[in-house]
Amino acid sequence: MNGLTTMEARTTDGRGIFQRVALQDETAVKDCIDAYGNFIWALAKRLTDSTEEAEAATQEIFYDIWRYADYTEGAEFDEKAVISQIARRRLIEYAR
Repeated sequence: MNGLTTMEARTTDGRGIFQRVALQDETAVKDCIDAYGNFIWALAKRLTDSTEEAEAATQEIFYDIWRYADYTEGAEFDEKAVISQIARRRLIEYAR
């Protein structure tokens, strides 16, 4: 992971990860993983019982991000806050 920041994950026209995923921008997936992968992995590793569970949770969190992207068209929001909430919900399910 190259450590892109949230702002670096945006295109020159200002579109963020969610908008780019919704528009099926092929580079958005890689940019999302680069920008948020370490963050999501750290949460998953801390809140699951094993590396295998953390890997599975991380994959499911990114899948949830792709699914959620369709609902964000035209909305203004803090991407990292939304991604944190998506991750938290998924990790709560793993804790049950």
